[in-house]
Amino acid sequence: MFGWLKGKRDKKPTYEEAKQIAQCDDVQARCDLAALTDLEPELLYFFATDKNKEVREAVAENKKAPLQAKIILTKDEDKAVREKLASRIGELTPALDKDATSRASQMVVEVMQGLANDQLPDIRAILSEEIKLMNNIPQDTASKLARDIDASVSSPMLEFSPMLDDDELISIISESIQDEALTAIAKRQGLGEKVSTAVAETESGQAVQALLENKSANINESTLTFISEKAKDHENWHGPLVDRDTLPDEAIQNVAKYVSTALVNQMIAKHNLPNDVVMQLRRTVFNRLNKVRSRYAEEYANSRVLVAEENENVRRQLENTLTEVGFVDIRCVADGETALRVFEAERTPVKLMICSDSLADMEGQEILEEVRDLDEDLPFMLMSAKNDEDTILEARKYGVSEYVLKPYSEADLLKRIENIYKKLK
Repeated sequence: MFGWLKGKRDKKPTYEEAKQIAQCDDVQARCDLAALTDLEPELLYFFATDKNKEVREAVAENKKAPLQAKIILTKDEDKAVREKLASRIGELTPALDKDATSRASQMVVEVMQGLANDQLPDIRAILSEEIKLMNNIPQDTASKLARDIDASVSSPMLEFSPMLDDDELISIISESIQDEALTAIAKRQGLGEKVSTAVAETESGQAVQALLENKSANINESTLTFISEKAKDHENWHGPLVDRDTLPDEAIQNVAKYVSTALVNQMIAKHNLPNDVVMQLRRTVFNRLNKVRSRYAEEYANSRVLVAEENENVRRQLENTLTEVGFVDIRCVADGETALRVFEAERTPVKLMICSDSLADMEGQEILEEVRDLDEDLPFMLMSAKNDEDTILEARKYGVSEYVLKPYSEADLLKRIENIYKKLK
């Protein structure tokens, strides 16, 4: 015993020595003794009521402490002790049997229920986080935590617990829970259609966004259409809605009425839509914008334009700009070979080509030469970062209709497009 009291604790004391240490005034000695996993259970039970909280914390953290001691600690007056106990709850759950009929199982349930009823949400939140993935906990404990008024407690259970089936989740949603808890449900992996619909019908800005972002959520067509009807007033839904893997036709038409040009074109690219639908969507965008219209807008609407640009961001920017001035039939590619294949294969002829001079596989001049073999008069706009007079004159010489400097300004681009169509009149 004296070795322990002098700090020499490499050897477990005898039972009689341990009893004396348990009653001594040396707090650290009692703490170290209470941390021993092979200490006699009755001593650990005794330490559960020690006057010093550090000793009781040691019992709370001791995975071999008897369940009777853990039950006592659920009512401990010190928050830190109960926090330690809640954080180690996973060490007790192996004792749970299926029907919770054994004495050990009943005591584990008593510990859980004690923590689940704790007056402090911090304690309940720790418990919820620790047991959120377990499938052998009492059903009533899972349901109680999932319905907790504090979202820090309910959210882990609502998002992860396998103990909550779709009917219970729908019931919880019907209880008008707060957005944070509703959002946790929306994030569940493999969320069922009925639950997804229940989430959507709340029209919670935060939760519906999470639902749309949850690619594993099963959202039926009618629910997606419902969301698309309500999304006009929820800008944070626009991107996730467009990015869903599938969208019904009615939802696609709805979305085009209010989202940005960029998102409409993103939707077009993602959903592999028929060309007549694509053109209709771009007309919808063009018609609702308040921009000044070019006097050639009608000609733009009847022209197929082919864009060849290696940089995806620039390519998308060009597509959006062209859409907003009235072009509806736009083909965008990233390399010269694809550009020529599109030019040759499409039944509807290209009426305007906008091409970068530095594609990965071909120079702008090479592409123009190939194009001219098929169409001598096609307007060809070259985009280049080269700003010297000789280069520009050379481009004009081999048949470039308009030369646009990179990085381009929208105003300059549109002016040069108008120049082309003015000459076509």
